[in-house]
Amino acid sequence: MRRAGTDLEAENAAVGTELETENAAVGPDLSTGNAATGTAGQGSVHREFGTGLLRTEVTGTPEKGYVWVRHPGPRAPRPFTAHDPRLTAALPGDLPPGPVRWAPGVPPPEADGPQGRRYAVRGPESVAGRLLHHGPDEDLAVTLHGVGRLLRALHDTPVPAEAAVRLTTRPRGIHRFTEWLAGRSPSPRAAYAESLLRPRLGEVRMAALHALCARITGDREARVLCHGAPALGSLVPAVGPGARVGEADLLIGEDLCLAPWYHDLGWTLGELVELRWYRGDAHPAWPALLDAFFTGYGRDLGDDWHRLAALRVLLHLHDYTAYVGWDEKTFDKYTGFAMFLLDLSPGPTRRSADPVREPGDAAS
Repeated sequence: MRRAGTDLEAENAAVGTELETENAAVGPDLSTGNAATGTAGQGSVHREFGTGLLRTEVTGTPEKGYVWVRHPGPRAPRPFTAHDPRLTAALPGDLPPGPVRWAPGVPPPEADGPQGRRYAVRGPESVAGRLLHHGPDEDLAVTLHGVGRLLRALHDTPVPAEAAVRLTTRPRGIHRFTEWLAGRSPSPRAAYAESLLRPRLGEVRMAALHALCARITGDREARVLCHGAPALGSLVPAVGPGARVGEADLLIGEDLCLAPWYHDLGWTLGELVELRWYRGDAHPAWPALLDAFFTGYGRDLGDDWHRLAALRVLLHLHDYTAYVGWDEKTFDKYTGFAMFLLDLSPGPTRRSADPVREPGDAAS
């Protein structure tokens, strides 16, 4: 059986924008139609990028720090989770302090738009972009371990009753995905893609996806305070004076919700699996990133990992199609990989596990 690296190399340059969607598993510089704009001279940064779902502006310097301002894109179907200072105050730290810390969003000045969020962070680019362009390294294993610890602390945090009533139990990403599967996408491109999805995946795989979404929204016993979308595009490595190995900031606030703990873990896992597959490399540090992430959290996803990863991959396909553009090759490639994931025999996701053993043999 073949690995996908040689098969994907020729395609990657043409489909880089498929990864630049909400909290994407990529850096902004890949986009042709949504390219980053601005300047980055003398250590200063001013960049703007985004899609119909999410818009981002990054400014700052290594000495003074950086500000990320994000707004829902013009075609975003739902706004950010309403800002609630009580939830910000309830966010737990990582005790004892670890390499990753929260970067809670606050509403920007009214001139920047009432729906936006402003984040004070220590870096100008995301882990997603770093992984996409350079691949994994030992420093990122430290970072992913810190993310796992931070998410566990969040999930163990009691939710203030007065704040809980304002939180949705249907994460924004799951809302987009279930509306798509139900044939209710407002995007003509996404609606067309959905008409092709059922015959492409088949009834058994579609039923597994519907069941997983129903479980995420209905599993009351596993429901905790969730980040909602702990994406690699929202994880910002620290740079500049005093930055230590693996330090990073994780943006939080836009997607806060009440959901099962495994929704957050599946989101991050899915992006790591997708990036490994997309790059088509066999670097030994990829499994180490997953190991570090689950070790930091204190548990793994067990038999659910491959379905949760497939859900994230297909949501990414939806977001690219709805908010960037339609591309038949991208549809075929991403649905093929999702079929590969859905058809895998359940297995562990810790220690020596490698969730993308033979991506070149995904169904096509």
